[in-house]
Amino acid sequence: MFEIIRADLDRKVRGYGVRPQDKTFFRKRITPFLEFGTIGVVVYRFGRWVYSIKIPVIRQIMIFVYLVVNTLCMAITGIHIQRESDIGPGLVIHNFCNVMVLVKRMGHSCTLNQGVTVGSVRGTGWPTIGNNVYFGTGCKVMGGVTVGDNVVVSANSLVVADVPGNCTVMGVPARIISRDAASPYLKTAITPQRDEARQS
Repeated sequence: MFEIIRADLDRKVRGYGVRPQDKTFFRKRITPFLEFGTIGVVVYRFGRWVYSIKIPVIRQIMIFVYLVVNTLCMAITGIHIQRESDIGPGLVIHNFCNVMVLVKRMGHSCTLNQGVTVGSVRGTGWPTIGNNVYFGTGCKVMGGVTVGDNVVVSANSLVVADVPGNCTVMGVPARIISRDAASPYLKTAITPQRDEARQS
C-alpha cells in the first residue's frame, strides 16, 4: 500500500507545477498534499489494503475504520473511489467534488479533475481504462467501454463507446477530434516498472 501511495504522491508533485507560478517550494512540495483529491486517493488505497487483511478480527476492525473514514471523505471532499476498482499507481485527482470512480481496471498515471464520473450504467459493465489517461472536468465514461493508453477525454465529454489509444476525444457522445493526445499531465507518467507494484 505504502509504495503505491508514494507513487501517487510523487506523480502529484511532479505534475502539479505545470505553470511558472507553481514552481515555488510551497506550491510544489506542500500544496499538493493539502488538496482534497490527494485525501480521496489515500482513502481509496487504504480501503484496498484493508480488504486484503487476512486476520479476521483485525480485518473487521479495520473495515469499520475504513467505512467511517470513507464516509467522512465523501461528505467532506465529494470524492468516492470504489475500493473494488483495480487502479494502478500514479493516480492523481485535482480539485475536488463530484468525483466517482468504479472501474474494472485503470492503468497507471491517470489524472482526474472535478466532476468526473467513471462507472457503470444499469448493469452495462465497468469501464476498463488504459495507462496515462487524462479526464477533463465534468467528463463521463459510462458502461463497459475500453479506453486505450495515452488518451485525453476533454471536459464535459460523454464516452459510451470504446476509445483507441493515443488520441483526444470530445463531445456528447465523444468522438475522436485528434490523433495527438496533448496535455501537460500526460508527460508526468510514472515509469512502466512501477505499474507492476499492484495492489492485491
